[in-house]
Amino acid sequence: MGITVSKNRKGAVAVSLMALAALLLQGCSDRSVKCTGEAQCGDGNNRNEGTKRVAELELVKVIAELEEGVSGETSRNGEKPEKSDDFRGVHIKVTVKDLGDRPAFISKATVTFEKSGYLKPCYGIGGDLVSTATYDFIIPDDQPRDANKQFQHKVPFSLEKELNHEIPANKYELFTLTVGPKTIPDGGSPWFGVLHVTFLRDTGEKLKVGPLAVVNSGGNPAFYPEFDSNAWYIEEESVPGCTKENAELVSSVMKTPNLTPSPEFASLNKDLKKHI
Repeated sequence: MGITVSKNRKGAVAVSLMALAALLLQGCSDRSVKCTGEAQCGDGNNRNEGTKRVAELELVKVIAELEEGVSGETSRNGEKPEKSDDFRGVHIKVTVKDLGDRPAFISKATVTFEKSGYLKPCYGIGGDLVSTATYDFIIPDDQPRDANKQFQHKVPFSLEKELNHEIPANKYELFTLTVGPKTIPDGGSPWFGVLHVTFLRDTGEKLKVGPLAVVNSGGNPAFYPEFDSNAWYIEEESVPGCTKENAELVSSVMKTPNLTPSPEFASLNKDLKKHI
């Protein structure tokens, strides 16, 4: 490789900047170093010539809805529990795409609740039948309650789950996570939540989804979702003013900026307004 030199008036040698840049670039390539801000190689964007583009995740779609497929058991006092694999529970489905030429790895998911609790019980209905469900993210029975809101949890709070999930390069991938309270008592009101899901990559980068508004079926035969008609069965209340309070609560949640409500939560908002 040639170097252009010339002498100035003082006899010093000025080395061509272009030639020096070529030498530095050649030396960087010869040493096979990882490019950083201090050693720019290849295309000048922290990548060696020929190095594959790093994995980059893009959120494509998110859906939250009540579906069957949650395992659990039901029991009565003094009786042997009956196991089941078809409980309905909140399923959060997140589709992402790896835009890079390398696989992406998800190491953890965190669900953070902005709101969580139960709709106010409007009926004097109950019994000794208790159902417990096994979700990916289980809200424990002893989750602290809000001192000023009897039926709601103290927020925010988070639940975490370790993952080991690979997203192939240039491919789409669907994540399905389930969430809900551990116990559903006989006659219990539906649980609702407003939440975010944060996926942590092995690189330390995060992908955040939300806010989402979700609701489960509860355990009350006077108040539950009818899945065939995308509507709620709501009987006349036995506690005056109770349904109005639930309607106002759900309506206020629907005003959350950038909210994605589940179909069941959206229909609950619509149907509660018919009863006030």
